[in-house]
Amino acid sequence: MAEERLIDDDKDRKYKIVKNADGEDELVIDTSSAEDVEEELDFEVPELTSDDEEAAIMTPEQLAAREKMRAEEAAKNQEKLKEIAAHASLLLDEGKFEDAGYVLAEAEELGDDGEIYLLKLRACTREFTDFSNLEEGENAAAGVNKFTAKEGVETLAGAIPVLKAKAEELTKEVETLAAENEEKKSERRVVFRKKRNNSAIFFAVAVLPLIVFAALAIYYGTHLTAVKDGANIPLFITFVSLAGVFFIATVIAAKMLWTNANNLKLNEKNSATKLGRNLEEKRAESKLVESILEIFVKHDIS
Repeated sequence: MAEERLIDDDKDRKYKIVKNADGEDELVIDTSSAEDVEEELDFEVPELTSDDEEAAIMTPEQLAAREKMRAEEAAKNQEKLKEIAAHASLLLDEGKFEDAGYVLAEAEELGDDGEIYLLKLRACTREFTDFSNLEEGENAAAGVNKFTAKEGVETLAGAIPVLKAKAEELTKEVETLAAENEEKKSERRVVFRKKRNNSAIFFAVAVLPLIVFAALAIYYGTHLTAVKDGANIPLFITFVSLAGVFFIATVIAAKMLWTNANNLKLNEKNSATKLGRNLEEKRAESKLVESILEIFVKHDIS
């Protein structure tokens, strides 16, 4: 009878499964009222990714709270991004490109935003008149290409004629610099190759006698007492001295050979000369302008 009374006492009770301290499911009595239950169920359980390890040990209530917090944070970030964009836009209209760049830098920690990237592109290119800020320009162009909607890109359509003219100008400039750079390389190549070959001959002339005299010095050094009158001693001293002289000559020749061979190798690198560096800079600028024009092509804007 005691058992029946216990069952009768519990028949109207409700139960729920919760996570205990050990992270295991546990059946407990639900003491919340109907109103509480209705309020608790007023949330959507977010879809979880397979790598969300934190969510694996959270209750639905905790997940909902986390997502709510994230949504609120995202809303605050979006509001901050709008403020930054408005401020930067005013600075750009006043021609204060560096100031606008500093303001836009504040948005880096707030997430990717198409309008911010659009303003960054205007700032770092000084309204599409200067493309020397390559790193920031490439980053901004990539951001616009990925995150800015067609409506935003259309606001820059007025810059297309300027960009096309700049692209053509840079292409011609690159062609001229490349031809001049190759001509200078060819002239230096002849000189450096001749010096390298001459130093290689000098090295060979120095190292061969060194080997011969060193071998003779070793031979007579190991046979100093082979002759009773000590005739091998002066020969040993002579060959050691000659080997020393040619050793010094070999070191000098080796250094000359390395220097001339290295100069010949450096001659092929554009980074080794001012003309070559200028060529690479113009090529990079040309590439940046082309990447900006590709944004308009992607959105079918002409």
